[in-house]
Amino acid sequence: PGVLWFAVTDAQGVIITHSNPGMVGKSLYSPSEMHQLNPGPQERWRRVDVAANGETVPALEIYRQFQPLFGMRGHGMRGHGMARSANDDEPAKQTIFIAFDASELAATQAREWRNTLIVLSALAAVLLATLLAFFWHQRYQRSHRELLDAMKRKEKLVAMGHLAAGVAHEIRNPLSSIKGLAKYFAERTPAGGESHELAQVMAKEADRLNRVVSELLELVKPAHLTLQTVNLNDIITHSLNLVSQDAQSREIQLRFTANETLKRIQADPDRLTQVLLNLYLNAIHAIGRQGTISVEAKESGTDRVIITVTDSGKGIAPDQLEAIFTPYFTTKADGTGLGLAVVQNIIEQHGGAIKVKSIEGKGAVFTIWLPVIARQQD
Repeated sequence: PGVLWFAVTDAQGVIITHSNPGMVGKSLYSPSEMHQLNPGPQERWRRVDVAANGETVPALEIYRQFQPLFGMRGHGMRGHGMARSANDDEPAKQTIFIAFDASELAATQAREWRNTLIVLSALAAVLLATLLAFFWHQRYQRSHRELLDAMKRKEKLVAMGHLAAGVAHEIRNPLSSIKGLAKYFAERTPAGGESHELAQVMAKEADRLNRVVSELLELVKPAHLTLQTVNLNDIITHSLNLVSQDAQSREIQLRFTANETLKRIQADPDRLTQVLLNLYLNAIHAIGRQGTISVEAKESGTDRVIITVTDSGKGIAPDQLEAIFTPYFTTKADGTGLGLAVVQNIIEQHGGAIKVKSIEGKGAVFTIWLPVIARQQD
């Protein structure tokens, strides 16, 4: 059962015996094919297709070489087709072929392959689902942390707002009086004298304290954006022109190439200019003398644009990066620590975000993401 045919051939592939007597004497395989098959004393097998009942059936062909025994040599008789070798005492080597029906085997293998593919597909689906769940969880955790940070920051701003609203008026009135008196004494004392210098210091300190109050109010009061369609190339060019003289006096190069394909966005041009000026002035302070400030604007997907401000300054220490946008955090001797907090507040009011990367001693990169269509945030 399962045997399609069997045959015995000589070394040249001529059939000596076949399950179909009509095939005897015909060539099963050519001499070159027999050479390629290279039959030997060990069984070998291969897959072939066999024509049976007008159909092509997959088959497993097993073959091996053997040397027949002639038991009737003493009577001077030979079996039909039983050739001998050149040495008449030694019969020629022959090859037996048996073809088994491999339909069931092929069907079984096909089922196994199908089942294997199903299992692999299921495993791939589970793996993909696991990866998606992992990335979703990571994204959720990151969004949750950012939301908590934003809530904490807003709580601080609310507390500072109550403080600022109550104190600003009480501070500014005495400051105006102090500054007026300082100018009065400065005008009535000889230039270069100690009293004149002290009066000027008083006036400068009054201005600095007034600036702190202004920035504090700017930080805590709700930002009212005047949104309009703007060209970022124009805003960046204008803001760079505002600091060009200061940069030139310090031998700092300002680099910006307008991106003509950049989408126009909805934003408050005055607020964005304020943001960029803060970043430029910080970069100039970090560089000191002889350096480069590079600005680039490009699209990020279809609904956002990116502005990067890169400087060649002294960079930011790793332990300071986390606190860089915290109110009152500053590394400047005369800084208020409110500039970057105001910058972050303005960007978030546009529905955007700002991040900083820095290697100490190798400058800093501030990256701003802004939506093309801004919606003022609460």
